[in-house]
This record gives sequence, structure tokens and C-alpha cells, in this order.
Amino acid sequence: MAYETIRYEKKDFLATLTLDRPDKLNALSETLQLEVRDALEDAGWADDQVRVIVLKAAGRAFSAGFDITNEDGGSAVHWRNRFLKGPGFSATAWWDVFWNNPKPIIAQIHGYCIAGALATATFCDLRICSEGSRFGAPEIRMGGPYIPAVWPWVIGMTKARELLYTGELIDAAEAKRLDLVNDVVPEDELDEFVYRRAETISRLPAVTVEYNKKLVNMSYELMGVRQVLERSMELEAIAHASEGDAPEIAEFNAIRRDRGLKAALDWNAGRFADNDAWFDARKGR
Repeated sequence: MAYETIRYEKKDFLATLTLDRPDKLNALSETLQLEVRDALEDAGWADDQVRVIVLKAAGRAFSAGFDITNEDGGSAVHWRNRFLKGPGFSATAWWDVFWNNPKPIIAQIHGYCIAGALATATFCDLRICSEGSRFGAPEIRMGGPYIPAVWPWVIGMTKARELLYTGELIDAAEAKRLDLVNDVVPEDELDEFVYRRAETISRLPAVTVEYNKKLVNMSYELMGVRQVLERSMELEAIAHASEGDAPEIAEFNAIRRDRGLKAALDWNAGRFADNDAWFDARKGR
């Protein structure tokens, strides 16, 4: 497959996927998602020489999340189909290609890793970030629950509620404290650190790593993580298709239709500017 939005390289034990839409902050377009899936299927299932997969990004950010440039509303049925049909990709199949991949996947993060990009990174096996990275789910300020709904398992109920009720961003140090990431390193050391971690994993028997991944996955699936994921997508679909009952969503969509996506994002950010500045000053961020 000839790729337009990613770079895919394999060398020895390592497969590297690089998101390559730097001018769009590596927003996860449908084309990019399909290309990532194709590469992950090759690295995970087709090539036995690959022991570890690294997901990284070009430019100044890991990713700003799903590309919403062309979203134009629709009925509840339309949104439910979009989120729950496999090949269309803002769907369970997008998470499954990470979660069910037999090879361990390391997310190498720098800059912003937010919204759907953070959800994607959360479904990778390890997350290693640079010191300047920022994380969060700001998309909830535009309506709808957080799609993957796995934060209660990852960071605990108390902090999950805070972040999912406010849409605030956190820095790398806080992400490490919450166990949202495994390691935080200086940006100029990130490539080497990730490679060394991948190299260590590659020296274990491949079957041991695969079965241990299955074991961890099974533990969380028995706690209901898959059911919650699918239910959260249904709630997301309902929220997006119910702007008549949510004036903030209706206003955001009206501005986007009349003046464009940037104007809508600016309007939405302005609603939270004073509160964000107040909390940032007191938290010393």
C-alpha cells in the first residue's frame, strides 16, 4: 500500500509508524486511520520478524485528535453507524487494531497528545513522552463523552471525573504521576529512550510477550472495559446528534457552518479562557 499520511519503516526487530500530517497537527483523518490500520496489520500479523511497534509523529505535536474538518451533523443513526462500524474508523475497529495487536506498541509522544490522539495512545501498550508534552480531552467541551472511556481504569475514578468534567489539559509530569505515561524524558533523548525500551522487549521470547499482552487485556476485559467502550460510543453518537437539547453544541455547529471550524474552536476556547487562566496560575503550570 502506498501511504499518503504516514511513514512506515521496518528494520530488524522494529516497525516504526510515523504520523505525517504536520501541517494539520497530525489530525487523524479517515485516510490516515486506514493507512495506520494497514501498517499495523502488516507489522502485527504478517511479519514475524517484527517484535515491537513504535507509533510516533512528525512536526511539533503527536496529534490533535480526530480530524473533524468535514463533520456536518447527521441523525443518531448516522452517528451510531460512524462510531460502531469497523472499516469506517472512528469505531471500535480503530481501537481493536491496537488493543488486539499481538505485538507490543509503544506510543512515542511529543507536544500535544489530545482528544482522539490521547485515546489512541492509551490503547497502545506503553507511552513514553517528552517533557513538554500536554494531554487531555478538550473535545468534551464541544459536546459528547470521551470516546474510549478507559480513564477510570488507567488513572483512577477521582482524576478521571475531574478531567472528563472540565476538559482541562495536564502536563507530562502530571501524566506520569497519574500513570498515564510510563516515562518522561528530555525531548532530545526521546528517540534513543524509546529504541532502548523496544530493544529490551525484543530480547524476550516473542510468544512470552504476546501471551502476557493477552493476559493483561483479558484482565481488563473481564472487568468490562470492552462493554464500556462500546456503550461510550453509543453515548457519543447520541450527544453529537442531539444538538437541539444542548445549546452549546448547537452554537458551536452554527458557527462552524457560517464561519468555519477555526472560528467555532476560537469561540469555544473563549468560553473557558478566564477559568483556565485562573486554575493554571494557582497550579503553577
